Amino acid sequence: MKALDFAPATEGDGRTWNFIGLWSKNRAEWLVTHIANMYFNYTSIGFFDSMGVETVNYILKQTELTTIFVAGEYVSKLIQMRKDGLCENLKNVVTFDPIV
Repeated sequence: MKALDFAPATEGDGRTWNFIGLWSKNRAEWLVTHIANMYFNYTSIGFFDSMGVETVNYILKQTELTTIFVAGEYVSKLIQMRKDGLCENLKNVVTFDPIV
């Protein structure tokens, strides 16, 4: 994760942050990603089913998030958001599931 620069430094509240997004229901891959974030001293940003597009985009902007790990069901939502001119900072989408 460090070598791929998945979580570039972001300044805020007088300190440096490194954010990684997680958008998935509870599953082993979610936990493994969260533990990896703790290992690298990254902050996990959780996204939930109940969040609308505006809320997801707001969080992405506030955190300057560039990487999000997602369940396959959310990949199409992120692609549509990007087509709609949202989530401009997002560069990496890592899916836990095969794309069919």
